[in-house]
Amino acid sequence: MTLSAREGSRQRPRLTIVHGTRTPLAPSTVADWRRVASAVLACTHELSHHLLEQRWARVDEALRERRELLGWFARLPLDTDGRLCLKSLSEAAAESERAVAAMMAGRA
Repeated sequence: MTLSAREGSRQRPRLTIVHGTRTPLAPSTVADWRRVASAVLACTHELSHHLLEQRWARVDEALRERRELLGWFARLPLDTDGRLCLKSLSEAAAESERAVAAMMAGRA
């Protein structure tokens, strides 16, 4: 169901009914890997905030969570785009982990 904008200030909104079914949709593997990839990016964003605020215990937690998400990602059935995305995210995660390790070593 959609609600269109009012055409005039005194007119009522018009509703459009869209036909649907009650049967569940088949899961899409493309949607699955895209959701996991989005979760990896969100985790990386959270990691950057913890680094900026120097919350070192949370940094370790975010790194573990991102590793776990990448592990799930690697176990999904992936198409070519999914494999390229996994490779890019894995390489970026490895690079950022090396940078975080250098920061932690410099802090000690």
